[in-house]
Amino acid sequence: MYIPDSRPVYVQLIDRIYTMVLSGQYPPGAKLPTVRELAELMQANPNTVQKALYYLEEQKLIYTQRTVGKFITEDKDVIERARGSLARAYIIEFFQKMYMIGIDVPEAKKMISEKED
Repeated sequence: MYIPDSRPVYVQLIDRIYTMVLSGQYPPGAKLPTVRELAELMQANPNTVQKALYYLEEQKLIYTQRTVGKFITEDKDVIERARGSLARAYIIEFFQKMYMIGIDVPEAKKMISEKED
């Protein structure tokens, strides 16, 4: 069953780029594609991509070298903080969705621990 993502597109793009960085698809120091290339790759408006990149730059996950392009930070602490932040967001989302289907936090945790066995 497909459940559409109701978040704003730029937030979805931020999430996708975070995932690409944290998974190593864009390793530390890697040059990002241009805004136009990212827009085409992500099937989004270039202005929306620019908004997402601006946010990521504010978070220090990427930086710009004038006339050269945008790059992934090489600061491993920034990347680890981003990983922790995104993981916490996914955990919160998980528990919210479980609650929506009638499963409270203790029951969800029990289900997780049973799955690990």
